[in-house]
Amino acid sequence: MRGVVVLAALAALSGCGGNSGPLASASASDMAFVTAVATWDLNRDGNVTCNEWKQYAASLFKDADRDRDGFLSPQEFQTMSRKDRLFETIGFNYFDADGNGRVSLAELADKPNPAFALLDKNGDCVISSNEQVHLADTKRPEESRPVANPIPGSGRPGGY
Repeated sequence: MRGVVVLAALAALSGCGGNSGPLASASASDMAFVTAVATWDLNRDGNVTCNEWKQYAASLFKDADRDRDGFLSPQEFQTMSRKDRLFETIGFNYFDADGNGRVSLAELADKPNPAFALLDKNGDCVISSNEQVHLADTKRPEESRPVANPIPGSGRPGGY
């Protein structure tokens, strides 16, 4: 399902699709959350709940907390970021709310998730499949650009 579901973030970031809708004024960090939504669908039912997000974050946190002190150091956070690039994109400081140089589970999982604020239209803490935009509904900017100097017969630039 993850490969099939692509959110309108691609269109919003590229300027496609106009400048209306909930994603038009979203920040880059908000968009990082929006593009990761399908990752959190733990039961693969097409709907992503707040609880699924918290379970997902808690699982990553537990795996990364090597010294089992209940906090992620910057090094442990970096380890977690290698498992999910959302955290690399957002960064340690985003989650270190109190600025103490470490991230607690509450700072990670309980911080309001911008994807729900942007996509959960009815406020039920579920991003349903009809609140997501599917691949067929989006067109990436590179798909609409002409290919420069393709090698005849190859169908691809540079002939690869």
